[in-house]
Amino acid sequence: MKDLIVLAAPCLMLAMLYCCWRAVSLFGSWRAATATVRDSDYSEREREDDFWHFGSPLGTLRGWNWRDGENARLITDKIEFTDAQGESHRATVERRVRRGWRPSGAYTVWYDPHDPAQVTAFGPGYWLIIALAFGATLVGVFGLCMDLARP
Repeated sequence: MKDLIVLAAPCLMLAMLYCCWRAVSLFGSWRAATATVRDSDYSEREREDDFWHFGSPLGTLRGWNWRDGENARLITDKIEFTDAQGESHRATVERRVRRGWRPSGAYTVWYDPHDPAQVTAFGPGYWLIIALAFGATLVGVFGLCMDLARP
């Protein structure tokens, strides 16, 4: 048990620092833009199939994917957005949507102004929430260490 804790603490710390770095870099140098969806790999038929299976991926057209979250699907959208200079760009972006619900046709993406082909739908808020989760887990691991250290 102690060996796992010794391994888990630095891994959680590195994961938390990476998430914080990612959020700061998005806030610092990337820009937000509103994207419109041109095409999506989550078809209307798949969405309805997910809806009528009441959140269970078993037996659906899309099936189960380890990258999908609970009650969520990781989908790929082909989007179009306009940068701060007014130029239009197209990109392919992955995002999570609620299983069985119609995804919105417009949402906020973050792009690198030096290379507008680098686009993400996971903004700084997402990375800060993930960092907070890793930090809470790290506090729990330290609490477990303190309990194990008591005689």
